[in-house]
Amino acid sequence: MDNTHIPLLVNTTPPRAADTRKVLFAGDIHGQHEHLAWLFGRAVQLGATDIVACGDFGYWPHYSWGVEYLRLAETLTARTGIVLWWVDGNHENHDLLDQLAALHGTDSPIPVAGPDVRWIPRGCVVDLGGVTLMGFGGAYSVDWQHRTPGTTFWAQELITQEQVDALAARTVDILVTHEAPRGMRLGYKDSIPESIAQRDLVQQIQDKVRPALHVCGHHHVEACWFNDGTEVRVIGRDGMGDRSILLVDLAERFPAQEAA
Repeated sequence: MDNTHIPLLVNTTPPRAADTRKVLFAGDIHGQHEHLAWLFGRAVQLGATDIVACGDFGYWPHYSWGVEYLRLAETLTARTGIVLWWVDGNHENHDLLDQLAALHGTDSPIPVAGPDVRWIPRGCVVDLGGVTLMGFGGAYSVDWQHRTPGTTFWAQELITQEQVDALAARTVDILVTHEAPRGMRLGYKDSIPESIAQRDLVQQIQDKVRPALHVCGHHHVEACWFNDGTEVRVIGRDGMGDRSILLVDLAERFPAQEAA
């Protein structure tokens, strides 16, 4: 795909005071070049230092447009100084992600395009200036019957009970998943047993790590509720503008950790 038509008006590094870190959470990007460029432009406007994509990032480098997408992500991180983190959704090439995990392990984020485009494997914890963030991707593709295994669909998209059981109980400040936990009906996917089961597993993850903030995507809607002390925020997808993002100033939200 030719990216020359995409405006890259993001040539300055956003302000980064020593004790200030702002994270722009992004809903499903789906490998859309234009939305990714818009996202970085919006991040610069808002003074974000990091972007965290909540699944369906669009990791499909088995297609030429997927390679160009990753090149664009690398270019945008280099131009802005903003780090792009992402968890896997149901629409990623999970065969290639499995290969990366086998090569690098899953205890640390794995760069996939330059040093600052980093996949967070399931259960991996990132330290953002004293604030802990755990990523745990995965979800159910409701349209799997219309997709091709190994090309547009991968069985590894699903969160499994074994993966959740293997997760050590600990406390993190922020949990980022693709699927949402239980607590509010979000749309037609909540009538599908397989999707309901995935939400149950995400709820188990949340119960294990008890975050103050839990951010997720997948449902292509905006929603917010509180679940036993955790604020749950579901954000929209590409094409939804500011309804697809959430800005969190870590110094304001977690002052004790930032001050440590």
